[in-house]
Amino acid sequence: MASERRNGAVELSLAVPIYNEEAVLPVLFERLRACFAPAVLERAGIARLQIVMVDDGSRDASAELVRAEIEAGAPISLVCLSRNFGHQAAVVAGLDHADGDVVGVLDADLQDPPEEILAMLERWRDGYDVVYAERRRRPEPAYKRFGYWSFYKLLSWLTEGLVPGQSGDFCVMDRRVVEAMRALPERLRFVRGLRAWVGFRQIAHPYDRGARAAGSPKYNLRSLYTLATDGIASSSVRPLQVTQGLATVFFFLTIVTGVRAGARILLGAESDPIVMRLDALIALVSLIGFSILASLYVLSAYVARIYLEVKGRPPYLVREVISRAAGSPERS
Repeated sequence: MASERRNGAVELSLAVPIYNEEAVLPVLFERLRACFAPAVLERAGIARLQIVMVDDGSRDASAELVRAEIEAGAPISLVCLSRNFGHQAAVVAGLDHADGDVVGVLDADLQDPPEEILAMLERWRDGYDVVYAERRRRPEPAYKRFGYWSFYKLLSWLTEGLVPGQSGDFCVMDRRVVEAMRALPERLRFVRGLRAWVGFRQIAHPYDRGARAAGSPKYNLRSLYTLATDGIASSSVRPLQVTQGLATVFFFLTIVTGVRAGARILLGAESDPIVMRLDALIALVSLIGFSILASLYVLSAYVARIYLEVKGRPPYLVREVISRAAGSPERS
């Protein structure tokens, strides 16, 4: 039964978060029309295409451009959030409103080529439940590439290899994977971490990440830092274990140093015990202070997430939904 479902005609949904993307949207629409033309859909065995675009509180004409595309007959549903909730919340909103047998996640900036969706769909037909795109090359500056490399190495180590390196949100997932992710209780969601945690049969699809087609990047250093800390805190408790280990090491180091200094004073090994090994003592105190501050920093990241989760607020709020079928806004 499962093989028949995968080999037959399927319904494909794409979740596309957008935020101030009016410069790139015309190019995106053109690429989507070419990539998912009726003849292409027929060859790929796609019975219905649904594109869910989530406007994450854009301040430009992004929503108006999408609305015009819907009125022109495009198979698009526009989900307008009540404000800017962030990229991950917009992806979650797209997954919540996607109803296809297979669901893909695609950013609007065209750094992730929509043509790869069809190739990943073929791997899904081979029996894989999740086909995630793995970046071989990316066009960012050297400092950003180093930052991404460091983050993914750290994330992979902290999650004991659960979250694969160089994999973003760009993927294709079976319906049951999406439902499993939606059933998870947490509200602050790191999508690729949840996707890895639910399991099922997963495989990487290597590709070369391109440059932005137009517009400016929406992830600055601050937002990248927030994404990294949220991803680590939501995917692993190993940082807490590391800080516990460091606290234990410095505890024994302090005892050894104190005993050694006391013994030297009692035995008269130093002529001036007041200034004995002052430089070493300062270094030790600095290390201990750093370990305390680092531990508090890691702990605060988890406490902050607990505080936000306990409040129970949803990850996003919808202002309106505009779909081709309805022809007019659906108030939410």
